Amino acid sequence: MPTILYYSPNFIRPIIPVCLAQYFKAGIECVDIATDMENFTKDFPLHKCPVLINRETGLYLTEAISIYNYIVKTFCNDPEEVKKLLGSTVLEESEILRWESLSVSDFVDREFNYLGPLLGFLPYDTDANLQAEKQFDVVAQIFEDHLKNNQYLVGSHITLADLCASGSFFFGFNFAFDENWSQQYPNITRWYKEVTKSPYVSNFFNDKKQAKAFPQPPK
Repeated sequence: MPTILYYSPNFIRPIIPVCLAQYFKAGIECVDIATDMENFTKDFPLHKCPVLINRETGLYLTEAISIYNYIVKTFCNDPEEVKKLLGSTVLEESEILRWESLSVSDFVDREFNYLGPLLGFLPYDTDANLQAEKQFDVVAQIFEDHLKNNQYLVGSHITLADLCASGSFFFGFNFAFDENWSQQYPNITRWYKEVTKSPYVSNFFNDKKQAKAFPQPPK
């Protein structure tokens, strides 16, 4: 029985795990939860993805960060590449985990809470959305300020921190972050365009375009 990576094209967090599984030719079967909902909901009661399972070997992983690490450490055959992606010192490892955690938790949650109502994915309330915008701006500015003096999030080359964060930024760049937004956040935009051309993730991002206009509140 193959190892199964459950994902959904409607969710952000599975983007990078699927890219890594494909890049490293891991032999992992990527399954859309919509096509196997019965088994998915039975095995994973939180109903969130990505998740990784092999019932024969007892593999059962939830949470994106744990799945990133498992795929890289299990299927990357070059120890030096593993160090580059995950860190070669305790401090580098910790910094990478820091940015990964921020990207898949506070950042992506605030991004969706702000943009979701503007895009019709969530109910819109003017006061609530203004507050959500302020909360999102705080976390976006953390990235912008850091990338002002750093080409990448950690160190001098692309790490899993960059790949993870690029997946979280995809929702915004795909649906909302137009050229005007990019002028406000030039460092994020420069970094995002570079990271998404990386061979680790380029198969997903190659045909994706930046949003042409920022969504406006519903009338």
